[in-house]
Amino acid sequence: MLIFLLISLLFQDQTPTKAAREFEITTKYELRKKPVSEQPKIVFEQKENNRESGTDMLPYLIINLKVKKWATDIEQVRVVDSNGKQFLKKKQTDEGLYTWDMGYVDDIKDKVTVGKFIVQFLRDKKPAEQIVVQVEEDGTFLVNGEKRGKF
Repeated sequence: MLIFLLISLLFQDQTPTKAAREFEITTKYELRKKPVSEQPKIVFEQKENNRESGTDMLPYLIINLKVKKWATDIEQVRVVDSNGKQFLKKKQTDEGLYTWDMGYVDDIKDKVTVGKFIVQFLRDKKPAEQIVVQVEEDGTFLVNGEKRGKF
C-alpha cells in the first residue's frame, strides 16, 4: 500500500502530453546568414568579390503549432526551453496558431543552443497539458517522443 502511494505521488507532478490528434506541428526551414561574431579579425588579403557564398547561409529552424482542439479552461500557451527560459507566452486564440524559432540546426545538433522546447497549455497559471519538441544530436526531430523526421 505504501509503495502504491509513493508511486502515485511521483507521477502526480508530471504534466500529461497533449494527444497528437489535437494539434499539428510543422517546421519551416530557412537558409539564413549567421551573425558575425564580435571578436576582432585580422584580414591579410582582401577578397576580389564581396558576394556571399552559399556556405555563408546556414539552415535555420522555425516551428509552427496549430492547435486543433483545446482542453477546457485553457487560458494561455507558453513555450519554454529545457532550461526554463520563456520564448513565447500568448493567450488562447480561436485560430490556435503559434510560432517560435528554434535556431540554427547545426547549433542545435552540436548542443551550442538548446534543442528541446516545451509547449505548456496553462489553466489557472499551471500547466494542464504539454507538447515536447526536440532535436537530438543526430538531427532526429521528435514531438512528444515520436519521430517526425531528421535534419
